[in-house]
Amino acid sequence: MLKVHEKSLSQGQLFFLIIQAQIGVGILSLPFAVHSTAKGDGWISTLLAGFVIQLWMFITLKLAKFYPEKNLYQLLLHLFGRFIGSIFIILYTLYFIAIAGLVTALQTGLINKWILALTPFWVIYILIMIVAVYLATDNILMIARFFSLSTGVIVFFVLLVATVYGEANLSYILPVGHGGWKNIFFAIKDVLIALTGFELILIIYPMLKRTKGTLKTLTYANITTVGIYTFLVFTSLIIFSPEEMTLVPEPVLYMLKAITFEVVERLDLIFLSIWVIPMTNSFIIYLYQASKGLKELFHKESHAPFVPIICVPIFISGFFLQDKFLMEDIGKVFQYIVFSFAFILPLFLLVIAWMKKKLEKGNKNHVSSS
Repeated sequence: MLKVHEKSLSQGQLFFLIIQAQIGVGILSLPFAVHSTAKGDGWISTLLAGFVIQLWMFITLKLAKFYPEKNLYQLLLHLFGRFIGSIFIILYTLYFIAIAGLVTALQTGLINKWILALTPFWVIYILIMIVAVYLATDNILMIARFFSLSTGVIVFFVLLVATVYGEANLSYILPVGHGGWKNIFFAIKDVLIALTGFELILIIYPMLKRTKGTLKTLTYANITTVGIYTFLVFTSLIIFSPEEMTLVPEPVLYMLKAITFEVVERLDLIFLSIWVIPMTNSFIIYLYQASKGLKELFHKESHAPFVPIICVPIFISGFFLQDKFLMEDIGKVFQYIVFSFAFILPLFLLVIAWMKKKLEKGNKNHVSSS
């Protein structure tokens, strides 16, 4: 494997990495999730969540800029020392492994349910893992290039969904605000969980060719992702009646299933076959982040040997994650875990980094004055 130059990522590649990290399997069921709480105002919740994500992108970037030469794991060791820092590294690594496992289980379940109903789930599981391991063992530059190429699938997806507007009924979401602002704000949490992935910046920030304009790049990526999510939620809400929305857990796929052309009958199957790429991309990026943690923990030169090792517990857990009710229970608990690692901990680390930087500056001034 070719060794990538330390400063290799362009701002354009960062843009595609963030988008692919945020968009995955969750996008297909998000309209159902927000409708369960905010009803026809779920699209407002999606827009408001975008502002929250933008704020946390700023916080995450601010944290990365305190020590621009260190990634998340090196930063943890610097802030807390070898022992406590290693504990945090283990926790973050387990967090990324857990997300990777859930993403793969959901992806396999969708493929099993919609396309390959007679294929044993473990066969699909293994095939996804083979592709993911092949890419995740490579360097971040190769992953970014692949993500840039596969972003065209997302554009195709949006254009495909736009064809359903002939059946739209705006009365389903009127009057605006009828779900109540309390429910609109409560539904934001479902969108925030779907939009996580921006924490990747803490891993790849030291690898950027130039850091100038990074906030602008992250903002464009956030606007793009939130725009796509809002478009899908809004479209689902004006296609399905409020009664129907409570019955369709994957409204986006059901929308596409209803579309037929002269030469294409099951558009949903064609779409899902292509959407496997963005779903696998989410798995790849979480595998990469988890393996980088183990690389730092064991002081190795490369993260590549750890990628297949990580896949072993993920594969074993897949046999238990096929139970629908168990996945629902895990999902409820996992919400708090995601909020802790994606939102609360970066804010905590920012405060610690600011205090340590101030202390280091004070000590430096004291030494120079002496």
